[in-house]
Amino acid sequence: MKIYYLVTSLEGGGAEFLIPVICEFFIQQGHDVEVLACLPKDMTTAELLEKRNIPYRILSQNGSNRFSSTYNLLKIIRKSPPDLIWTSLLRGAMDGQIAGTLANIPVVSMKHSAFVRPYKKRAVQWLQRLSQLWIADSLGVEQFLETGMKVSKDRIMTWSMFQIPDNVPTSSPWDGQGIFHIGSVGRLHPVKNYDVLIRAIDYINRKYPDIGKRVKLSIAGNGIEEQNLKELITNLNIPNVELLGFRKNVMAFLKTLHLYTQPSHYEGLCIATHEAMSVGLPIICSKVGELQYCVENQQAGVVLPNVTPEILGETFVGLFHHPEKAAQYGYNAKTYIQTHYTRQAFEVQGKAILDRIEKEIRPKFKKRHWFFR
Repeated sequence: MKIYYLVTSLEGGGAEFLIPVICEFFIQQGHDVEVLACLPKDMTTAELLEKRNIPYRILSQNGSNRFSSTYNLLKIIRKSPPDLIWTSLLRGAMDGQIAGTLANIPVVSMKHSAFVRPYKKRAVQWLQRLSQLWIADSLGVEQFLETGMKVSKDRIMTWSMFQIPDNVPTSSPWDGQGIFHIGSVGRLHPVKNYDVLIRAIDYINRKYPDIGKRVKLSIAGNGIEEQNLKELITNLNIPNVELLGFRKNVMAFLKTLHLYTQPSHYEGLCIATHEAMSVGLPIICSKVGELQYCVENQQAGVVLPNVTPEILGETFVGLFHHPEKAAQYGYNAKTYIQTHYTRQAFEVQGKAILDRIEKEIRPKFKKRHWFFR
């Protein structure tokens, strides 16, 4: 098949960083793939595509007319129509659904988070029917597609995007000595709730000053909230919090930690947390997406229904005082990942999806609209 992988942008983020992985799998299965991005954003993902020789095009520039990407996508399709449009993220999905409907090309959409902004919910629920198949990256997202977006169960398949990386390091469990190193990885964006995480360290410093001297928080990532978070750290005068910026070698960073935290407002699978689990880190996270299942059900850490500076701070202090509990959480986390997220499992799920597209979905789209012939 000739596949256009249509994504909202090439910004650095969990969903965008999966593009090379998925495209490489498609290519290995004998398909031709080109990535089309509605917007460039910070172009962090472009470097990953270039390293793998995966072609890509930008459909419109940041700040341009909303429908310029739709128009340019239609021009590309008219000149060189694909057999399949695979979409990722909301704007990519909408542009793909419009173009696919007009050109009579099947659309498969991937959902990476169990969330849709309330003001977009009605539009998303109406447009979802224009995608012939929806791919959830986890059980949590699968359930959201069915209940939150009203996608019929027969149009949903699940494909977990996480695979155990090669040569995974193992973190050193917290032994109660030295500095208790807490960390997180993600875009510096309001959805990650990092301001509350920083305030949790401030809470510890004020209420438990002796413990505060032995606690350090490191956040790896960049994004639109960077300046606001820097100002917050300065205004609160917190010496034990650092913003590291984007890190290419995430696993090397995770190995330095004793505890991983993800206090996000919403997530899907959350690759970063699964990476942290793979190195044997205990997890403290909010009750969102797949995290509420894999962390809580596998006893890999603590899931918080409500995330406040006080609740986060007290939870950190609890594990600081109980190294044996932190070690057990980390062991459970690593064991779970090794059991469930193999390369074989990834390939089996991916092949099942491609097989259904080729045998069941594509045969229904033989004729092109006259304008696109």
